Amino acid sequence: MQDFSFGGKGTMNGGEYSTIIIDGIAECTGTLRAEHLHIDGIFKCAGAVAADVVECDGAAEFSAGVCAKKFFVDGVAKLERLEADEINCDGFIKAEEEVSADIMHVDGCIHAKEIVGDHISINSRSGKIAGLLARKTSSIKLVEATTVKLRGVTAQKVSGKDIVIGPHCKIKNIDCSGTLRLDKKAKVDTITGEYTIVE
Repeated sequence: MQDFSFGGKGTMNGGEYSTIIIDGIAECTGTLRAEHLHIDGIFKCAGAVAADVVECDGAAEFSAGVCAKKFFVDGVAKLERLEADEINCDGFIKAEEEVSADIMHVDGCIHAKEIVGDHISINSRSGKIAGLLARKTSSIKLVEATTVKLRGVTAQKVSGKDIVIGPHCKIKNIDCSGTLRLDKKAKVDTITGEYTIVE
């Protein structure tokens, strides 16, 4: 597989590559497959993306789904849906549909319809661009995982085994089947399930 490096402005048709580096402004009109996709500039992709590693330090907009082993965001990523083994976000992710990951660690901000995984940690009060977001919180309709740790998150429902709800969270419903820890500065409407409150 060949490498592709883009430093100017233009369009690519898609295809299969080893490494893709976007330093300029690029648009992809088709489906993309890469071992490593690194975005430092601005990138728009109309087709589905499959990659071993996606690193977004710039701004990326994916009109279709993204499937990756590792997905790292220090910039801004907007997408339809995201499936990854591991997601690490110090920037901003906006997903129209579901985000699923075995392990997710967010120190920035995420907006999604659903987040499903094994270990999910979202801390919306820190991160490189937190100052730019000026008190905005992460907003998710449903968070479902074995272990969930949230701070600065607004959600309709949080479901899991071991759940920690930190300060500045607004949760309508929690369904917990293990241990539950609630911060005094969190607002929770209802709690269901067989759980143990821990201090």
